[in-house]
Formats: sequence, C-alpha cells, structure tokens
Amino acid sequence: MLIYCSSFNFEPEGGPQKIVDCIAKWAGTRSEKKTQIDGQRLADGIRELRLKDGSIISSRTTKTDGEFVYPYLFSAQLSHPDNIVSGRRWITEIGLRQEQQNHTIECTILLKTDEVSPRVTAAITVTRPKLIEHLVKKCNPSWDTPGVRLKTLDEDSAKSFLAEIEREQRRNPIVLISPDRDGKYLVTPERVRSLLVGVANVVVVPPFTDTYKIEEIVERRYGAWGGAVNIIFQPRLGDRGMFCESILLKPTEISSLSEKKGKVESEILAIVTHRTNLPYSWKHISLEVVAQAKLRNQLTKSIALGKENEDAKEYVALLSEADRELRIKDEQILSLQSQIESKEVTCNRLESDISGLKHALNGRQSSDVDTEGFEALKPLRSSLLALINKNQNLEQSLLLIKTLFPERVTILESAQNSANESDKNGFKYGDRAFDLLIKFATEYWQALVDGEGDQKAKDIFGRSGFAQNEGSALSTDGKRRRTFHYRGRNIIMEKHLKIGVKDSSAETLRVLFEWFSDESKLVIGHCGKHLDF
Repeated sequence: MLIYCSSFNFEPEGGPQKIVDCIAKWAGTRSEKKTQIDGQRLADGIRELRLKDGSIISSRTTKTDGEFVYPYLFSAQLSHPDNIVSGRRWITEIGLRQEQQNHTIECTILLKTDEVSPRVTAAITVTRPKLIEHLVKKCNPSWDTPGVRLKTLDEDSAKSFLAEIEREQRRNPIVLISPDRDGKYLVTPERVRSLLVGVANVVVVPPFTDTYKIEEIVERRYGAWGGAVNIIFQPRLGDRGMFCESILLKPTEISSLSEKKGKVESEILAIVTHRTNLPYSWKHISLEVVAQAKLRNQLTKSIALGKENEDAKEYVALLSEADRELRIKDEQILSLQSQIESKEVTCNRLESDISGLKHALNGRQSSDVDTEGFEALKPLRSSLLALINKNQNLEQSLLLIKTLFPERVTILESAQNSANESDKNGFKYGDRAFDLLIKFATEYWQALVDGEGDQKAKDIFGRSGFAQNEGSALSTDGKRRRTFHYRGRNIIMEKHLKIGVKDSSAETLRVLFEWFSDESKLVIGHCGKHLDF
C-alpha cells in the first residue's frame, strides 16, 4: 500500500554524496540495534545488506567505475518488519537525479507497506519518513519548497492569501489552521508543517485576529475559524471559472480525533497525500528506474563500441533493436500516464462545474425568494401571529421551521400534504408539535453535526417524543408508506418524532425524517397521522 510520496529539490554543499550520507546515517540509527553504514559504499551500490534488527538496505547507481555519468541517478531502499503487526513490512525508497554536475538535485521519497497476505488487515497510521526532517535541515532545500516554514493569515495578508489560493500555477495544497476562541490551536501547527514539508504549505491564523475582516476579503469556504482546519487543494479550471475544492475539519471532529495521540495530524496528512501520492509516484526514482537507466547507458556504450568493430555489426543490430524496444516501452508508459492525467483533469473540471452549478442554484433560489416581495411574507406573518397567540397548526409550524432553518431542514411536499390533512381533521396539539420541531431544528441538529448521534435524542425530546425506528417489522405496504423521494432517490424513513398513540389524526402525530450527513441536513417526509405498519 502506498502511504506517502513526495519530491524535493536540494542544493547541498558536497553534492549528491551529502544526501547519501544522510540516508546512510538515518538507516543505521533508525532502530534500537544501531548499525553504522558507510555512506560511500551506499553511494557505490549495495546489492543487499541485512542489518541487526532484520532490516534490509539496497542501493543502485548509474556511476560507472566510481565515476559520475550524467544524468546521474541513485536509489536506495530500506525495508524493515513492523514492530507490532506480524506479516507487514515497511519500505522506504529514496531516489536522486542530477542532470549535470553542480546542478540542483531532485530527490523523491516514497513510503509503502508490503503485506504477506490479505489476512494482514491491521489499520495503518499515515506518517512520513523521519529522514525527511534530516534532509530538510542538512541539505538546503530550494526556496520554492512548500512547508519549509509556517505562513500567517491576518488582516494585512488576506488579499495575498486569496491570490495564492486562486493562482492557476499553484501545485501544492494549503492547510489553514485557526485558533479557538481562547486563542489555542487544537492541532500543533509546527507538527503539521513538519509532516507536510515538501507536500503542502501550512498557514496559521494568529490568536485573536479580527476574523471578520479576513472573511470580508477571503471567501468563507477558503477560511477556517474557531479552531477548525481547512485543507484547500489546487485550483481547477472548469467551464464556470476557477474553483478550489476544500475539506474542512470542524473543531468537534478534531476534538474527537485528539483523543488518540497524533491521530489529528495523521488524518490531515492522509487527506493531503490521498490527492498528491499518485502524481508524485509517477516521478519516483526507484531501484528499477536506476537499473533501467544503467542498462540504457551500457547499451549506448556497447553500440558505440560495436560500430567501431566490423566483426560486431550483427551484435550492434541486436543491441540497437533492444534499445529501440526499451524506448518504445518508455513512450507507452508516458502516454498512459498522460491519459490518466487527462482523465483526471476532465473529472476535476466536471466536479468544478457541479460545484459551480450548486452555488449558482443557491444564489438563484435566494434571488427567487427576494423577488417574491411582500406577498411571500403573508403566510409567514400569519404563522408568526398564530405562534404568538399559541394557536398555530401543523402547516404553519412547518412553514416557520422551513423559513427559519432552510440550511438545516428540508420539508418535502409529502410532509406538507400530510400536515394539511391533519389540520383539516382538527389536530389538537399545535403547541407541542412546534416545540418538538424547534428542538428538532436546533438542539437535535447540532447534536448530529457534532457527531453525537441519536443517543442524545431522548434527552432532547423525552423518552416518549422520539423513536429511532418503528419497533416492529414493517409490511411491504408499511415500507411503501414510509418511502419518500428526495434528490432522485427513494428513501425509507423510520426515525420519527411522536405525540400520542391513538388511531386519531386529531390527537396523534408522527414526523418521519432522515439525516443526510453529507449535506448536514434533516429531511422531513411525513408530518401527520400515524401510518399503518
């Protein structure tokens, strides 16, 4: 399983050997049974070296007889058993490429696991090799390396922050960390930065910053407030303009993850690398890539020597054919990668269009409400007067909830129809029904958003006011009566609020609903009499 992959550009004093020495030192001191590994020997290539703790280190190089051949390639691989999970090995690969002497050195790092069989199913905590921390400190990463230092978002930098988010050439995600109301961070910004160096930039909002001013400049979906963490991915260009997808970790989610040490930072790293691992893995300089490059060099050299020897023409032809086939395979691989990237760009564009349409639709709906003018306020005015006089009916209660909490509650037409039918039959408990519905849209909705689930429902509605299901097997007709159409799907709704047990539309109420966590929304399908089982 691919866990982590990244790419750096280094400019160390001492050239590639400086990086190889850091790799040798890290590999030798990684475990309790420390082993000294000769950096020069590692740089010259080691077929397989077994260390005292069961680790195995190998390396490949394009150097010939100790002399650098450019472009110079090097790769090292360290594998070791998992200290806890039997049957799992961790494999770290480091690759180097330098086009010419004294040029910048590209360094790719890949971390993966290898399991002996599908029976090894223990969960994996996403991390990155500690080697990266040593390389960043010792080998002088280039100026444009993301995550080398924390950045700040305040009132003065808000405009430049927004410009960086929407910069078309941006290739690295941005992780925005905000403090809570007490000025404390729910995650450690420096720890997050250390994990994401080379992969993403980490930006912090200083404690007690005027976030209202920032929000005036930065779109709300790009912000983070009250201890939240927002992960903002690279910009995508769709038919409706630029769009940046983001994933917001709310304070409640972070607090839940914080119960396990290091889990929050690991989750942030996992979210980021889920998007970045694949493109970085295509560029990774593995043992096989170095071996192929060395074979290519040998082929080229052999062909050149063969051309000088009349007796070797037949062998030259064979070598040339082998070289041609290798180049064709390389071109095919590049073509397939290009196709995958093209497909991904298309998917990203379509996702951007969908998001843009959603925002446009929300704006249109808001506009429609605004243009209806005073006529639209008449039913709401009647409902408010009924509430004040404590004689509101079910239909008026639903209208108030729909108006006050449109982002939290959706009321289907079937619910409005059933409420109207109960009102016609003289429903008696309008006040009690409204009390249930207001708790439903406030306390209960917040409990679900906070991940507390239905365990708090009985505390909110009372033991007789809520049921998670019908409590008995439903007939086919019973299921049909409780099936409602929402966003192109048929949804069976068994959760319900309740008043009374009599078979009477005037004295009994059932509010059937379902929670859609991806929208943070409660959807009511029925609000009326008890439905037959």
